[in-house]
Amino acid sequence: MNISKISECDIEENLSGEIEKILQSSFEGYPVGRTFFHQLPSFRVLGYEGKNLIGHLSVYHRVISSEGKFYEIFGIGDLCVKRDNQSTGVAGALIQFLENQARKSEVNFLMLVTDVNEFYLKKGFVEAGNICCWLMMQNNRSLGLVRRRLEGGFMYREVGKTSWPKSEIDLLGHIF
Repeated sequence: MNISKISECDIEENLSGEIEKILQSSFEGYPVGRTFFHQLPSFRVLGYEGKNLIGHLSVYHRVISSEGKFYEIFGIGDLCVKRDNQSTGVAGALIQFLENQARKSEVNFLMLVTDVNEFYLKKGFVEAGNICCWLMMQNNRSLGLVRRRLEGGFMYREVGKTSWPKSEIDLLGHIF
């Protein structure tokens, strides 16, 4: 398998169509005609078998804050693998590629919200219990700020030497 990183602004029409297909087949109810759920990612990590796209990972490169301190993160969204290639290590390889990129870029944490905790726990992620503040979005509309604990599926992985903050976290935008 070959893995590559591509900036969102460099994605051409053909690739956009391939990404849309893998997202549509992987996530029930994914918005038709789009390659993003709430907001465009910064870049994507793509896994190929020959010329066939078999794995996808959206990455939101941004900062979060806690007690006045900023932390650089890669927010993970839309990790998916074509059905025929699932359980073959593709998803883990995409995450490892992203972690290597994070170390090179001196990013503090990988972060995500998920409903498949067990998979990410096996990949070294930890469940976060912090109260968070974020911009609630639904049906292509901003609904306002929310401040509460994200129970069960809010996870992180320390990449550098910085420890995860224990106090409230401001996501400074939407959830991935």
